[in-house]
Amino acid sequence: MWDPFEEFKRIRKQMDKLFERFETTFPRLPTPKLPELRQPLIDVLETENNVIVTAELPGINKEDIILTIEEDKVEIKAQKKAEKEIKRKDFYKQERSYKGFYRVLTLPCLVEPSKAKSEYKQGILKIKIPKAKKKIKVKKKIKVE
Repeated sequence: MWDPFEEFKRIRKQMDKLFERFETTFPRLPTPKLPELRQPLIDVLETENNVIVTAELPGINKEDIILTIEEDKVEIKAQKKAEKEIKRKDFYKQERSYKGFYRVLTLPCLVEPSKAKSEYKQGILKIKIPKAKKKIKVKKKIKVE
């Protein structure tokens, strides 16, 4: 009697052997370090007239937030750059790090991007967007207050 689970085990063993052979033939090259991006924690509230999006962006300056709103989406980008420089006699060291947040979320209804308002206080971004009466094709970058 044919057992699908045994068949999956057999296929998995073959795949493991294939990858082991590949890794010994082609050793891994060092990969460049990319910026660490995380998804911010988000709350979306739909009221009678508005959609309110709240996002947690700890450690980010409001100038570093790029907020784009379309008729049915919100895109949040934020990047924090840090540089550390140490100078001493016969010694010099400089490091840079880039961390940030990125998230695109689909809204529960159509909105009017041109009337959106946002504010950023103590690591919390709050976006208030009026609901649309009809479908509007607009993509708008919003200045964070």
